[in-house]
Amino acid sequence: MQIYISGIHTDVGKTYLSARICKELGFDYFKLIQAGTPKDSDIIAQFSPKTKIFKEGIFLQTPVSPHKARTLEGLNYKAFDIALPQSDKLIIELAGGLFSPIDDEKTMIDFMQKFKRPTILVAKDYLGSINHTLLSIEALKQKDIPILALVLKSEDHFSKGFISKYTQIPIIDFNDRVCEKLSKIIKNLL
Repeated sequence: MQIYISGIHTDVGKTYLSARICKELGFDYFKLIQAGTPKDSDIIAQFSPKTKIFKEGIFLQTPVSPHKARTLEGLNYKAFDIALPQSDKLIIELAGGLFSPIDDEKTMIDFMQKFKRPTILVAKDYLGSINHTLLSIEALKQKDIPILALVLKSEDHFSKGFISKYTQIPIIDFNDRVCEKLSKIIKNLL
């Protein structure tokens, strides 16, 4: 099974969750597009040294939005030309949020729609995050991208409760048992 790790925003915990899944559930790792260093794959390697890590789809030296780095660095790639590795158990970590640009025309969610795989959406609690989370879930639903779960880093039970009632999507707390709970969801799909 290949699974996208997507986020409602940048810096919500996608890499940390990816590392946990790779280490605890034995998945390989692939970063679709990397902008700047340190590379997320270096974090995965440090946390989970036995994980098979594929070379990122695109590496950009400039730590900015990929469409901007692409222009600044004079690169000429197209989003849909990025090949996904062959692996039966692969975590595909995306960059930024669902609508972060990959090139001048396509976003992360466009790539996800073209190359359909289920996703685990990652969110953290901050002022405005309920809105960002609900918008992300609605966008995934509109594009018919299966959502395995929402992994939420939050101490606020009001946020979690509202999102849960509103979306009817499994919500997993971002804690020590996150992979145990995700494992059950993944096994049900196999």
